[in-house]
Amino acid sequence: MNAKDRSLSHFRSVILAPLLVLPFCSTARADDVDAYIKAEMAEQHIPGVSLCVIRNGLVVKDQTYGLANVELNVPATNDTEFAIASMTKSITASALMLLVQDGKIKLDDPISKYFAGLPESWQPITVRHLLGHTSGIKDHFHDYPFFPIANLDRKLEYSDDEYMKAIIDSGLNFKPGSQWAYSSTGFTILGLIIKKVTGQPYPKFLHERIFAPLGMTRTHVISLADIIPNRAAGYGWQDGALRNGGYTGQTFSEGADVGVLTTAGDLAKWHIALSSEGLWKQASLEEMWKPAMLSNGQQAAAFPAQTAGLGWALGPYNGYQRISHGGSFITGFSSFMGRIDAKRLTVIVLTNQHEANPLRVAFGVIGFYDAELLAPNRMKPQADTRPELTAKVRAFITALFSGELTADHAADVNAFLTPGLRNHLPVIPRVPPVAKSPVSELTFIASEDISKRGTVQLGAKLARMSHYKRTLVVTLST
Repeated sequence: MNAKDRSLSHFRSVILAPLLVLPFCSTARADDVDAYIKAEMAEQHIPGVSLCVIRNGLVVKDQTYGLANVELNVPATNDTEFAIASMTKSITASALMLLVQDGKIKLDDPISKYFAGLPESWQPITVRHLLGHTSGIKDHFHDYPFFPIANLDRKLEYSDDEYMKAIIDSGLNFKPGSQWAYSSTGFTILGLIIKKVTGQPYPKFLHERIFAPLGMTRTHVISLADIIPNRAAGYGWQDGALRNGGYTGQTFSEGADVGVLTTAGDLAKWHIALSSEGLWKQASLEEMWKPAMLSNGQQAAAFPAQTAGLGWALGPYNGYQRISHGGSFITGFSSFMGRIDAKRLTVIVLTNQHEANPLRVAFGVIGFYDAELLAPNRMKPQADTRPELTAKVRAFITALFSGELTADHAADVNAFLTPGLRNHLPVIPRVPPVAKSPVSELTFIASEDISKRGTVQLGAKLARMSHYKRTLVVTLST
């Protein structure tokens, strides 16, 4: 899959994520969950999966499936460490909050406090901007190409000074605080700030302040040179075949944006710690898990499906607030973790297949543990009593994916959008212009009253949730 294909795949997965979840059983049976996981692995061509489910603060499922290394036929075990890619950002955010608690960093500190000689355009950038992806700093990967990329080669290695110079010389995509755009670069810079403030490299700080205290003995920051026992090999599914993952140099492998290797069981220890007054104060969690704000007073919306927290993604799932983050890395890994705190349920899925959809796996699993989290695409189809609404949804989604959706788009689309969503439409990233208008079918699945669940999205209380299945075909020009 080339960069353009990958960008569109990522765009679709974020927009349609709430649709891609599966079945429910009132009492989760191990063999039902295992059968579901194995079926997903076969369908998605995933060699290995590390799964953990946390309920009421306790691990109720910790299981690993498949192979850690296909070429050597090495089974994956609960000791197998998977690269979690961008899920690392949430760990980095939690690390920053420890330093905030220590009084060593303030979220609204300008980053010029830690880096001398920044250009004038960078002076307004704060730590909070980096955490909330609102800094305007160019991304150093090409996984999210709605804005120009920074002038760096992910296969090469850079010193800290060389890295910062290249990023600064690349300029900003927009005025800090004015928009939202995913930036792995911002989290790499946060890792450099941790190093400057503590005098410790990012990996050592994580080990001493988080991994060791929580007993996360199967967790490391990636080193291409070191021998790390039980490290999984990474793969991708391309041209109808499983292939080895791509190469990324040490600078971009170990960064505070993507650098953690771990197991689902070890991540469960971290999640449980986040749910108790221990390493993190409640105020720290509230900072991470509330919407980041733009300078115009609007919430920072990643896409219509979710808003951005500080190092986390926030959004509704079946009428409940979801706190989550995913990751995908060209070296051959993808991951997803989702918390439904109102249900005291967390699910973590790690895979060693770059093109996999671990979100679908994760919410398929969570549906086995609670009836209200039943997956939409396994719900019993209902009669569509509001076909006029389905038509408006179809028009909205088609315009969004074609890049033609604006704040003053057709009145029949705007009429059913909340003011909060309409305010964000002008700055929602567009599908790359090489994409032709997608061909799609939209099918109504079911609808339910969720008014009593109290979920608010972009300033509007959600009263009813309707589920649709959309088949999308995108043709790319050569």
